[in-house]
Amino acid sequence: MQAKLVIAFDQLSEPDFLAKSGTIVSSVTSNINYPQPWLPQVPSLMTFTAAQADYEVAYHESLSKDIAKVALRQARRLNLTNMLKQLAGYFELLAQGNVVKLETTGYDLRRDPSRTSGVDPLPAPADFQVTRGALTGTLVIKVTRLEGAGSYEVQLTELEPLLEANWKYVMTSTAATHIHLDHLVSKHTYWVRVRGIGTNGVGVWTEPLSIVVL
Repeated sequence: MQAKLVIAFDQLSEPDFLAKSGTIVSSVTSNINYPQPWLPQVPSLMTFTAAQADYEVAYHESLSKDIAKVALRQARRLNLTNMLKQLAGYFELLAQGNVVKLETTGYDLRRDPSRTSGVDPLPAPADFQVTRGALTGTLVIKVTRLEGAGSYEVQLTELEPLLEANWKYVMTSTAATHIHLDHLVSKHTYWVRVRGIGTNGVGVWTEPLSIVVL
């Protein structure tokens, strides 16, 4: 059975849904595997991005427990969930079962249980290092190449790293020893983490490291 994208978003908590939807938006933006424009039968990237941003605003406003704001958050979550499900089918169509391409969408993957049963996730990459790049606003990430990983996902946050919703997808790299990040804000402190991506899905995150960008 071909790999499929997981669309059970109704089972996610609000913070987890916020984090996952944000990861997917970042992952498919400028993704060469899913070039623009998308077919008119599915939401455009602009519409999808706006829906996720609207949900994020409603999520934060609903933390006040105001009944009207909670209702708005629920409505926007439902709208965004419907888009996520529509786009999942479209991405699967374009990928034609290519697991590597599907993994770049930011969605979780579901596979044939008979083939993945008992398979442990990839461990966190070892020897994780983050250093300042030669240019202002850049960082260089290094990990030891992980057996079974075809690429490496990088996430950043300037907020509390213990809150999953604070993490933002930055890039997916096939390199392990020299991953470049640029266009960062000088003098800001960033938390960085990395995980491997292989044919059995995503791996365990490294412990976050913090660094001040030059």
